[in-house]
Amino acid sequence: MQDSDELARARLAFISAGRPPLGAPRRAVEQGGSDTPPDPGPGRGAPGGPAARVRGAVETLGRFITVKHALVVGALMLVAVAFTVFALGQSSATVVPVDPVVRSVPPTPSAPVSSAPPLRVHVAGAVVRPGVVSVPAGSIVQDAIVAAGGLAADAGPAELNLAAPVTDGMQILIGSADDPRGEVSTPGGSGPADAGGRINLNTASPEQLEELPGIGPVTAAAIVAWRDEHGGFTAVEELQEVSGIGPKTFEKLASLVTT
Repeated sequence: MQDSDELARARLAFISAGRPPLGAPRRAVEQGGSDTPPDPGPGRGAPGGPAARVRGAVETLGRFITVKHALVVGALMLVAVAFTVFALGQSSATVVPVDPVVRSVPPTPSAPVSSAPPLRVHVAGAVVRPGVVSVPAGSIVQDAIVAAGGLAADAGPAELNLAAPVTDGMQILIGSADDPRGEVSTPGGSGPADAGGRINLNTASPEQLEELPGIGPVTAAAIVAWRDEHGGFTAVEELQEVSGIGPKTFEKLASLVTT
């Protein structure tokens, strides 16, 4: 009991001197011995207090707004740069006018105009307009008959060769149905050609022979020389023995000549 009283008096004396009572928390003694908690100061507080939570929220919000703003600003800058590049490209581009392509049409070659004088042919007999007609150089018997108006209704040309070439001064005689015939005579000849308009190899002159297809002056002279040497042609096939007349040329002449 005496010890308890001494302890009580000691505690009372200690409190009276401004000291924390014995047995008080040590934290209170270290913070100045006052029972009043220290002022945390403005903006401060316990780690888990309201001020700390507000400060953390503000800092987090600041970081979030900064990132969003950076993204938006960056996107706007990219758009501005792209628009600027496009505008500069449009302003610096030079439009080069393209000339229209004009296709020139080559002139159509006109038919060669023959400088040879026309041939005058006497067409007689059963034709619509018998008489002298003019036909272009290179014409055939058929052309001369057409120039005379064509065959009459009662014409009988027999075996007249309508494809035979005509010469200047030639006479073409067309028979009738009662007297069918077809004769072609050339000036300077010893007589008319046969009814088919074929040239006689034994009587034709070199000039008349030259009217045949594929026969020139040299070949015509060779035909006359062969005729004189052998006493004349006895068959059209003998024409192949003349120098310069081959199988192809003979095929062209076989139906146009006679003996």
